[in-house]
Amino acid sequence: MNKQKVTVVLIVVFLSIFYLILGIGYSQSYNPGFFPDEFAHMGYVVDVMKNNFPDYNNGLIYSSNKLNYLNHPALYYFIVGELASLLHLQDAFATLGRYVNMAISLIIIALTCGMLYQTTQSRLATFVGGAFLLIIPMFVLLGSAVSNDQINVLGCTLVICGLLGLMEVHKDSKPLTSCIVFICAGGIIASLSKATGSLVIVCLLVSVAIFNFSLLIKIIKKISVKQWLIITASIAIVVIYFVWTHSVYSGFYPAPQGTPAAWFWIEHPDAKRLPFSEFFGNFLNGNFVTLTIPYGHVYIMDSEFRIFIVKVILIIVAVMAGCILLKKTTSNNDFYRVTFSFVMAFFIFFIIYLFTIRDMHLKTGYTGAMQARYFFGFLPICSLVIAKVLSRIKSNLIKGIVFIMMSAALVMSGYPALIKVSELQVWQSTTIIEQPLFNTSYGYLIKGRRFEQTILAESNTLRGVELMLATFARKNHGPVTLVLIDNSGKTVASEVIMMENLADNTYAWFDFRRVKIIKNQQYTLRLTCDECTQDNAITWWAIKQEFEAPVFLLTRFGPGAGDRYAKGKAYVDGANVGGAYAFRLYFQ
Repeated sequence: MNKQKVTVVLIVVFLSIFYLILGIGYSQSYNPGFFPDEFAHMGYVVDVMKNNFPDYNNGLIYSSNKLNYLNHPALYYFIVGELASLLHLQDAFATLGRYVNMAISLIIIALTCGMLYQTTQSRLATFVGGAFLLIIPMFVLLGSAVSNDQINVLGCTLVICGLLGLMEVHKDSKPLTSCIVFICAGGIIASLSKATGSLVIVCLLVSVAIFNFSLLIKIIKKISVKQWLIITASIAIVVIYFVWTHSVYSGFYPAPQGTPAAWFWIEHPDAKRLPFSEFFGNFLNGNFVTLTIPYGHVYIMDSEFRIFIVKVILIIVAVMAGCILLKKTTSNNDFYRVTFSFVMAFFIFFIIYLFTIRDMHLKTGYTGAMQARYFFGFLPICSLVIAKVLSRIKSNLIKGIVFIMMSAALVMSGYPALIKVSELQVWQSTTIIEQPLFNTSYGYLIKGRRFEQTILAESNTLRGVELMLATFARKNHGPVTLVLIDNSGKTVASEVIMMENLADNTYAWFDFRRVKIIKNQQYTLRLTCDECTQDNAITWWAIKQEFEAPVFLLTRFGPGAGDRYAKGKAYVDGANVGGAYAFRLYFQ
């Protein structure tokens, strides 16, 4: 193995290890259910563990009595569910599902880096292009979640690698069986994982055929009988799955109940329909923002500097893609031929998806589904665009700037992934109970007021708690007190912190110094401030009690509604307000 190839292997190893650090950080920081649609995905995995296949008729959302709403094919759920049963990990199936996606992510990174080096022969371009995947926070987060997004990206990556090898790297030789296997395997994986994956594959194949028609005909003529059998078998697998699914469940993409768009229309039939210009602006902004931040059903701390760098890099990628389009249309440049086709496939997908979401909005008024993760099948193409253009840039200064920016973004990507697990109390605690959601507050915590949250002791020792506090974006002064009270009203522990040290909308640590408590007993956290006034006060963030819409009440349809922390209640000045405050409990 020559020196350059050794360097590429080291790049893959480095990026893989770095990814694992980030992925494990997200996974350890946030419990299953807090990432996008995670409980719904988990529901189908449970179905597989019980009956070897997702229940598209009566399957439930995990930890809910509501029917599942996801209409995704079964591949990911089948893999995780069967693995959990085979390894006797039914009680840890969510953790297993997350680690399966981490393994899939490592394969994506290795495939992408290998593809970049094959087509550019540049180690710098390979590193920068491969690193691009890791600076997109949702690529890392979804690879740490129970979700079918990552296996969908894997399918698309295989097809992209196969097409590039077939149409560019080995275009002058007999078609390699490995390239055809990549395309066929990727097509099967993407098609049996997510509808958007199937659409990505179709757009790629159509675009490559349109813009490389004569070359494609030459390659097709050289395909062997064995290779045709592989292609035919892969198509047959996909067709058989969808024919069987339609015959059993009366649909190609069945689900036990309607989607959030249907719920929205039922609850808000007269919702405003946006004019196209406003809708298009929201669509662009929603997709751009969700490319730059990690998100889910939980607040995730992040760095504005990291977000800024990622935005700049995304703009640079867009400029690079524009350069490829310009070079290919103004000159017959073979170096960019296939990459040009891939970029055009993205625009085809973009237009189809835009008008699909637009049609859904006009019918229901729903403005969701404007998230960049539905485009993630094209992430390896973004890496390819970066690598292609960077490998042809002659200026070492420009290469150095791009390298420094990508390296800075890579380092900063550790902030949202690792900020929680880097805290000392995390490593010193055996059990962490968290209610991280918040959407309301109950005004200023001034003298005479008290905010209280009842909790259940999960062990016999409580190290301390963190409360999500707001300072109203100002510097307050004076002490704020948190006490832990048992059922008899006795103060078990108390901690005072100074408001001068508090940051706005962040967790504040109250150290109870491993106070001894009684497991499975109820306790009350009481927050007070005897020196606070309206001009010098904080508040404790909370989430409102969820109420089910009357139309869905006592049915198995619609979104689930329930207590975010069912083991306790929230009180304001002695009155039960429902819902829960935002907190973390650190037990030993």
